[in-house]
Amino acid sequence: MKAQKRLLFTLLVILLFSACQPQPNTATPTDPLDSVRTEVARTVEALTTQIVATDQAAQTQTAIFFVPSPIPPTPEPSPAPTLSLPTDPAVPTVALLQTPTPSGSCNQAAFIDETIPDGSQFPPGTSFTKTWTLRNAGSCTWNADYDVVFSSGNRMNAPEVLPLAKESVPPGSSVTISIPFTSPLEGGSYRADFKLRNADGVLFSFKDPSQTFWVEIQVMTDKIDLVAMACSIRWSNATTELPCPGLPTDTRGFAYTDFAPVLETGSRDDEPALWLGVQQIQDGILRGTLPVMLIPQNAKFSTILGCKNDQEACDVTLRLSYQEGDKPLVEIAHWQKVHDGKLLSINQDLSGLSGKNVRIILQLEANGSPYNDIVHLLAPVIAP
Repeated sequence: MKAQKRLLFTLLVILLFSACQPQPNTATPTDPLDSVRTEVARTVEALTTQIVATDQAAQTQTAIFFVPSPIPPTPEPSPAPTLSLPTDPAVPTVALLQTPTPSGSCNQAAFIDETIPDGSQFPPGTSFTKTWTLRNAGSCTWNADYDVVFSSGNRMNAPEVLPLAKESVPPGSSVTISIPFTSPLEGGSYRADFKLRNADGVLFSFKDPSQTFWVEIQVMTDKIDLVAMACSIRWSNATTELPCPGLPTDTRGFAYTDFAPVLETGSRDDEPALWLGVQQIQDGILRGTLPVMLIPQNAKFSTILGCKNDQEACDVTLRLSYQEGDKPLVEIAHWQKVHDGKLLSINQDLSGLSGKNVRIILQLEANGSPYNDIVHLLAPVIAP
């Protein structure tokens, strides 16, 4: 390629040199140099054409040479490896996602609530009912073939066997069990224990199968202490039964015990008291119904009535009544109390009820506005 270019350059020089020679002014028809020049020009033209063609071919070859190779296709991703759990029986697989059922938990109960706290006091021969709320904590449904059975202790005239529920109790559901009792005629502490029994006659109770649910009371032959049995009393307003102990912020009414009360006079006493508050409506009331009890001979109702020390607008009436069986209520006496910085001592004779099984009812009434109507009953008892 370079040799061809050098040859072309030489021919061009010769041609130019020839052209620079002086021309004769003759009109001769043909100059020998013309033929040479013509041939040189043709040769230059041919060489030029060949060189251009050669360059184009080289460029084409170079372009073809540098055409990039096609990018190879991206390989398909390999599937992610599958995690295989060990087959060692000591390492569970599917069982890890399941909630295991404890062995032997087909029939099992869980305690939720109860009435009549342990140690509640009753006079001799008093009828009362205790209620328990239990949850079915097992995996089997309690049906009509399940029972509540007396287990040990003093039965206190309760039935030995009674149905657990009228309807089926599936796992997770609750049931209330109410058992009637009568306190013994002798003074002292008494307890009755109970268990549940399935359709196959097998006894069961809680997670610890040796546990029971029970009632435990004190029979008082000398006096009936209303503070000690405060939550054995059924407290209510005109329409609604109330919890015991209650809270002084409960606008529905309340009753609770206090073992170091500050009296209306501002002094603190070491005798226990019941605090009572009426429902916060006009002429609101609070009613306390004692269980049916045998009234001792020559008994009287004794307490000290006063308003809450800082409740100067207090104006209430306290009524004492009784009910025998299904007969209408009979009022025994009533007392009105306003906040005057003084205490009202009450000693009401109940000898007319001696030997009778009756319900005693205490009712606190707001005289108009219920605002500030909170009172204390200091050491309230029914005693000979």
